[in-house]
Amino acid sequence: MPRSIPLVMSTRILLCDTADGLAQLQYALLRSGADLEIEAVTDGFRAVEVAARTQPAVVVIEIGLEGLAGAELVRRLLAVVPETRVLCWTAVPSPVAAAEVLGAGASGYLLKEDGSDAVLRAIRAVLLGSVALSHRVALQVAERFMSETTQRRELEMTLLETSERLDQLTNAKAEFLANVSHELRTPVTVAKGIAYVLKHRGIPEDEQDEFLDQLESSLEKLMTLVDEMLTIADLDRGALALKIAEVDVAPLLRHVADQLDRLYPDVVIDRVIPESLSVSADPVRFAEIVRQILDNACRYTTEDRPVEVRARSMDEGVVVSITDRGEGMERRTAAQAFSEPFSAGEEILRKERSGIGVGLHMARQLVVQHGGILWADPLPAGGTRVSFCLPHHVGERVTEQPDLAPEPPVGPPVEATPPDNVVPFAHPSSTASSS
Repeated sequence: MPRSIPLVMSTRILLCDTADGLAQLQYALLRSGADLEIEAVTDGFRAVEVAARTQPAVVVIEIGLEGLAGAELVRRLLAVVPETRVLCWTAVPSPVAAAEVLGAGASGYLLKEDGSDAVLRAIRAVLLGSVALSHRVALQVAERFMSETTQRRELEMTLLETSERLDQLTNAKAEFLANVSHELRTPVTVAKGIAYVLKHRGIPEDEQDEFLDQLESSLEKLMTLVDEMLTIADLDRGALALKIAEVDVAPLLRHVADQLDRLYPDVVIDRVIPESLSVSADPVRFAEIVRQILDNACRYTTEDRPVEVRARSMDEGVVVSITDRGEGMERRTAAQAFSEPFSAGEEILRKERSGIGVGLHMARQLVVQHGGILWADPLPAGGTRVSFCLPHHVGERVTEQPDLAPEPPVGPPVEATPPDNVVPFAHPSSTASSS
């Protein structure tokens, strides 16, 4: 026999449920022996009407009824009887539904699986001003609260990281603009000076030719800078179309090496290039990849040490390796230079050598567009070997990094790199080290 509800005077109770639910509740309330006045309805609208007329102390409702139900039924009941206590006894085990009806003003949320005796205890609790909550729903609410708290904390951390990242990008772009201004000013200043000189008559013909060569060189550098910025913009938008075919890239490699020879006359560029080397590539963009990596190597190699360009055909594809003997670069800085535009490895590189900071990023993006991979071997003795591998045939992709055995350099001997000292750059993500 359940314990009776110790009420000192007759208490009005309104029940709103299905016929089966009403039968269970009425039986349990009658068995309690409490002095109760019970009204029963099976419709939400009818419940509001009866509540307005009888002013019950407690209303027990099933929120899953058709028609007027749920949080809206709770609000309407409290609108007509503000002092009543609304207790939900439902078959809906949802923490969201519990939060909605409790937020609407309900004093309790019980599940029918808790049994009708739980309703008797809950009526007593809500009349004393407490809130009654099913144990199962309470656990669900607690779990939901903890989950949302964790998610909120994670979102706050993500927002903080995004904010910091935005600051870094803002600083990087500001540095980029400063570098662009510096890089553009030099050829423009040279061209302007030569134009001024050539305006004056009486200059010997041999000196005129020399001035014109310098003017042409300055204008070519200017066009190269503009082309780099346009290319990186197309790559980042996914708007760059490659004209890929199976081509012999050996002449391209020698041509790019000759170009960089003229650009860096104080740097010796050693070549280990076969007579012919067939690969699937866009010839123009292939030359750009080699030019960017080789230019970077020439900028930062030690003055009395050569830069090496080595090309070979392997089972995985055609591999081109470019090795410098510079100071080397931290992995994090190198990864940033390859994976992000506007980064020139500024942590260790002298300002006058930094360039505009898009070359390495452009090289990696172009390699990925070709279906290839790019990676770097930091050399213990100083310097870096940057390599990339492109497929032999159109439509293929390089999926595995070739195993490059240590090879003696063409120039002065340098300590070999251990086989595991490799930082891969493969599509679609990268982690690298370069100088």
